[in-house]
Amino acid sequence: MIKVLFVSSEKSNKFGVSKVVNSLKKNLQKKVKLKFSNSIINFIKYKPNLIHIHGCWNLKLLLFFLISKLISAKVIISPHGMINPISFNQKRTKKLIGWYIYQKLMFLNSDLIIVNSSIEKKNLQYRIKNKGKIHVIPHGIDIKPKKNIIKFSLKSKLRFVFFSRIHPSKNIEKLINIWTKNRFLKNFNLSIYGEITDHKYFFKIKNKILNAANIKYHGPLYSNNHLVLSKYDVFLLPSKSENFGLVVLEAMSSGLYILLNKKLPWKILETKGFGKLIDINSSTLVKEVKKLELIKGKIRNKEFKKKLLQFLKKNYDWKKLSNIYLSKYKSIFN
Repeated sequence: MIKVLFVSSEKSNKFGVSKVVNSLKKNLQKKVKLKFSNSIINFIKYKPNLIHIHGCWNLKLLLFFLISKLISAKVIISPHGMINPISFNQKRTKKLIGWYIYQKLMFLNSDLIIVNSSIEKKNLQYRIKNKGKIHVIPHGIDIKPKKNIIKFSLKSKLRFVFFSRIHPSKNIEKLINIWTKNRFLKNFNLSIYGEITDHKYFFKIKNKILNAANIKYHGPLYSNNHLVLSKYDVFLLPSKSENFGLVVLEAMSSGLYILLNKKLPWKILETKGFGKLIDINSSTLVKEVKKLELIKGKIRNKEFKKKLLQFLKKNYDWKKLSNIYLSKYKSIFN
């Protein structure tokens, strides 16, 4: 019998890696014996034969890895975007030292590496040159029947929302500058939701938000995401880089059309007609908003929102994705 232990580089919370790990645990624990704990004592008592490490750059994770090797437990690592260039270049000197002392060796000596997008796979292959060991499984979302979808008058203007961490990597300052300086975009309201993870950065943009009549920061969005997001038409994510972008799934499940930085790994949305990947600049944003104003009846239509949910059920339902994880777990014991 497979006994799995999840460990994470992040403390348990409602965002980021922890949110993914908790969702995966909830869907997997019905199919396999599984525990999520960052305690070495719990690890030793539990005696797993497979440890799934979520994250990088944490010396405690190295300790878990070394003990796993001592007890002959299988090891899977999911870096969750922490090896992608923008993340790697933050505190670069420290990470380069860590990379050559232990992190690279952990990847090379793991039994499997699970990444969440083809872009992340490419970035990791550049560093460890091992194609066979790296597998792509996207993040998922728990699909539930959606109620209380807000109905808009076709005469009302499009409503835009940003929902993610308030951090330089999310490029929100650039979006605010464009939204406040462009004469056309001043006609549209932009709501901002997100936990402030870089307070110095937020201090830089706080006054710009307060002085803008058409922009409002509403604080973190800890619960009722669907009820809040469904009040809007278009989700904007100008991030410089994303390993995956779980917030994209949350916005789609709430019926929103998606506008993203073209560098993000979501080209499939253009193919399906659910969103657009663009350069984040004034002229391109104006061009796309004008186009969306012409088809706002379509993106506010129940049929469009129904298609979004069908797409999510087919490709990003945690119930289905957890089965893929389970098959990968079993494969390393064969």
